[in-house]
Amino acid sequence: MHESVAAFAIATLLLGLGALLVHRWHFPPLAAYLLLGLLLGGLLDVESLEPLPSLGLLLLLFSVGLEFGPDRLQQMSGRVLRAGGWDALALPIGALLGLALGLDWKGALLLGGVMYVSSSAVIVKLILDLRRAANPESEVVLGVLVFEDLLITLVLVAVQGGTGSSYLAVAALVGVFWLLLRLGGTWLSQQTQRLSDELVLLLGAALVSGTAVMLHAVGASEAVAAFMCGVLAAGLGLRERLEHLFGSVRDLGVALFFLTVGAKALGLLGALGPVAVGLSTLALLIKLPLNFKGGQVAGLSVRRSYFAAAYLVPRGEFNLILGALAMQQGYPLVGQVAVLLVLVSIPLGSVLMRFAPSWYDRRRR
Repeated sequence: MHESVAAFAIATLLLGLGALLVHRWHFPPLAAYLLLGLLLGGLLDVESLEPLPSLGLLLLLFSVGLEFGPDRLQQMSGRVLRAGGWDALALPIGALLGLALGLDWKGALLLGGVMYVSSSAVIVKLILDLRRAANPESEVVLGVLVFEDLLITLVLVAVQGGTGSSYLAVAALVGVFWLLLRLGGTWLSQQTQRLSDELVLLLGAALVSGTAVMLHAVGASEAVAAFMCGVLAAGLGLRERLEHLFGSVRDLGVALFFLTVGAKALGLLGALGPVAVGLSTLALLIKLPLNFKGGQVAGLSVRRSYFAAAYLVPRGEFNLILGALAMQQGYPLVGQVAVLLVLVSIPLGSVLMRFAPSWYDRRRR
C-alpha cells in the first residue's frame, strides 16, 4: 500500500473530527481545518496528499465562478455597484500602505488585494447555513462579492507574471469562452443535457484542470482559469448540475487544501512581526466603515448596513492564493498578512455573522 494512503486516512479522520466539533455551533469548518494544520505542523507529511489539495483549490474557484455566472452579472443593480465601489476602496488604501512600507508596485498591489478581498466561499456558505439568503443585506453582500471576485481576478492577472504571453493567454481564454456562449451556448447546453452525469463529471474535471495547466504553462494564473471555467459552465445552464456532481469532491479537496495551508503556515507565522499584525488588524477594521457606508448607499437601513459590514469580514481562498503568490515572488510580509487574516477572520467573521442581529438588538434596547 502506498504511504500516501495512510497520510490520507489520518488527515481525513482529523478533518472529520474538526468538522464535527464546529458544525454543532453552525460555524464553517474551514477555520477548524486551518487550526488543525497549524497544530499538526510537521507531524503529518502533507506533501504526500497531493494532488488532492491543489485540485480542491481549483474546484473551489470553479464553484465561485459557477455562483457568479453571466446571468447573475447581468442582474447586478446600480445599488450593488455603488456598494462594491465603497468596498473596493480598501484595495488602493492597502496598496498605498504597501508603497509606504517600501514594497514595489507588485508587492503593494498584492498587499492591497489581501487587505481587500473577502471570501465568497465562506460567506455564501454562512448565509445559507444561517438561512439568511432572503434577507435584504444578503443580496447586497452577494453582489459585492461578485464585484470583488472580478476585480481580484484582474489583480491576479496583473501580478502573475507580467509577460505578454500570459496576458495574451488570459485574453484568449476570455475571448474563446465569450464566443462559445455567444455563438454556441444554446447548442452546447442542449448537448450537455443529453450526457450522463458520469460523463459530465469527467469532462468538467478535464476542462478545469486542463485549462489551469495550459494557463500555468504560459505564466498566467491557474486560479483565473478555474474561475473562468465556472463562469462558462454557469452560462451554459449547468450550475445546479455541476454543483451537485462536484460538491462532495470539492469539499474533500478544499478540506485537505486548508489543512496543508495551515501546516505550511506554521513556519511563516513563526517569524511574525508587529508590522504584519498591525496590517492584519487594520485590514479587518478598515472594511467595516467602508461596507457600512456601502450598505447605506445601496439603500439598506442602518441595522441592515451593520449586518452587511459584519458579513464581509471573513477572508479565505483568494487571500491564500495572493499570499502564496507573494511568497513565490519574494514578499514574505504580504504572505504573513494573508495567512494571519485567514486564520483570524474566519472564526471572527463566523461569530459576527451569527450573533450580529442579537447583539445589535440588545445594544439598541
